[in-house]
Amino acid sequence: MKKFFAVIFAGIILLTTANVLSANYVGNSNSKKFHYSDCASAAKIKPANKIIFSSRDEAVASGYVQCKICQP
Repeated sequence: MKKFFAVIFAGIILLTTANVLSANYVGNSNSKKFHYSDCASAAKIKPANKIIFSSRDEAVASGYVQCKICQP
């Protein structure tokens, strides 16, 4: 039973890591904040104000600050 839980836990860690590494970042051109693409706040951004970043560094270099909820 311990092996089963160890395998499940390892799978969860792997999936979480893969999601973070492949995440796109979404910025709001009005607020100058950026979010993980699956953040609830990112879903509320109007399409006209939405900017997609391929990396956290790109968002920061563009003058955006991180969301206080998802903390990308």
